[in-house]
Amino acid sequence: MSNFSLVYRVLFFLCSVLLIQVTLSAQTISVKNNSNQAVLDYTLEIPVKDLKLSLGNYIALINNRSVPVEVITDIKGTVKAIIPIEKMQANEELVIQLQKGLVPDYPKRTYAELSHKINRPYYNSKQDSLFSWAKPNYITLPGDFRDHSYYIKYEGPGWENDKVAFRFYLDNRNAIDVFGKKTSDIILPAVGIDDFEKYHHMSDWGMDNLKVGKALGVGSIAVWNGEKAVRVEKKDSIVCYIPADGKIRSQVKTIYYGWDANGTKCDLSSLISIDAGSRASHMELLIDKEIDNITTGIIKSKKAELLVSNDKNSKWSYIATFGQQSLNNDMQGLVVFAPTAQIKEITEDTLNHIMVFTPQNGYVEYYFMPTWELDKEPVRTKEDLQRCIDEVLNRLNSLVTYNILTTK
Repeated sequence: MSNFSLVYRVLFFLCSVLLIQVTLSAQTISVKNNSNQAVLDYTLEIPVKDLKLSLGNYIALINNRSVPVEVITDIKGTVKAIIPIEKMQANEELVIQLQKGLVPDYPKRTYAELSHKINRPYYNSKQDSLFSWAKPNYITLPGDFRDHSYYIKYEGPGWENDKVAFRFYLDNRNAIDVFGKKTSDIILPAVGIDDFEKYHHMSDWGMDNLKVGKALGVGSIAVWNGEKAVRVEKKDSIVCYIPADGKIRSQVKTIYYGWDANGTKCDLSSLISIDAGSRASHMELLIDKEIDNITTGIIKSKKAELLVSNDKNSKWSYIATFGQQSLNNDMQGLVVFAPTAQIKEITEDTLNHIMVFTPQNGYVEYYFMPTWELDKEPVRTKEDLQRCIDEVLNRLNSLVTYNILTTK
């Protein structure tokens, strides 16, 4: 083979590789809002395998504005590219261009963390001051890890976006609590670093404004035993970590090994996701055994009115409470949304308003949402709450479709 022929073949090969890389470096996608209402702060999800893009960082061009594209994994292991769409008008079709790049000036609109003390045992005194905080975003705990150990910052993982903030107690209580935010800023890094009482009182950013006690708070995981909801109390061990801490989505994943659910021992995985611009968090559950009565709900309050919509013609239904039920005696709304087909029963016990679910192949999903009259976007009346509910329902019920048009 002549040197010229060899050089020609090498050049041909390099050009082919370059052409393939160019071919796989950009795509055009059309997105259609098929409803007759505008959809706000929609997070488009596309399986990465369908995009067939080369590795790298990508941005999305929407109406001449660049937004980040993030890659996340759902609880079933599907890897997805997610794209934030600020607004889609009724029946509007958008053309989105994906291309390689970064959007460094796009603000961080979500956050999740899991922090604990270091150089101290699990069980500490509240007054202990000889410690430092670490944020490994990962922890393993024994099944008998108890409440008020003062080991984990604000007693569990926290997650937030530019509208709301949450935590849940990573102990025998396993209940979800709410931080009311008066700002769109990320606040959780500074919460709970000095003591475990300060955040129960009003500050510049807001406060812990829900008294959970022995109830479900809002959206906590439980099982219905026919008389009451039993939280995830008895288990062998726990693994909790932060799989995503992005600008447009953050997540908390927890695996409860050996959960005793009405006498059936099972492994339960939960994945909580929060997206930019949405008051609602998404809960996904996977159970490795047949548990027919997976449950969630909302704490009861004598100061709050119950609102229920279980419409068989709607893909999603909800229960909600609204009234002067916050820890600060402000007007507060609490909502749980669930797929209508998944709802087995809407009931109550002495502490909670309850939704009982029938898992589908061990899978359950629902959303939970708080509102507050001191939010940066205040929700002061029942009509205000209903508008927030309708906004989420519209996003959940709307058939937003996409079509991958071209590859460049």
